[in-house]
Amino acid sequence: MINKSFPQYQADGFERVFEENFKRLFISLNRYAFTLVKDRDLARDAVQTVFIKWWEAKTDLSKENEAKRYLFTAVYRTSLNIIRNEKVKQQHIAAFVQERDSETKFHDTTEFEELDLKIKLTIESLPEQCRIIFCKSRFEDKKYGEIATDMNLSIKTVEAQMGKALKILREKLNNH
Repeated sequence: MINKSFPQYQADGFERVFEENFKRLFISLNRYAFTLVKDRDLARDAVQTVFIKWWEAKTDLSKENEAKRYLFTAVYRTSLNIIRNEKVKQQHIAAFVQERDSETKFHDTTEFEELDLKIKLTIESLPEQCRIIFCKSRFEDKKYGEIATDMNLSIKTVEAQMGKALKILREKLNNH
């Protein structure tokens, strides 16, 4: 069926057969490849790859049905290779994304835990009255007036102690 050594099959004859089949079948082959790979660019790549390989091999397909059969079969096989390669590529991408996400979660969790510990230690290191006022305000949701009444302090003292606590926290947690 395919014979590279036809005596009358000259270079100009091959070019003519190639060009005729390219013009006549490219659109049909492209549509066929698209039904397989479901992507316009990949379908075009498959058809172009087949024509390039045929051009490089200079295979004699001078009979009309012979060229059509050969080209459709070659597009089918090339499309299947593209599908397989795309699946492998998607698996690699999915594995990379999963690995990156788990690393990110680990780093985020680790960083969060480190920051949480540093905040707790910084709060614990505040002077006693300052720490008590800060905790009542931030963790018990008490207003300055309530804290002042509970601790028998002026509101100004509560405000000053909160300012002091926030300043210390900002300084010690500056790197985060």
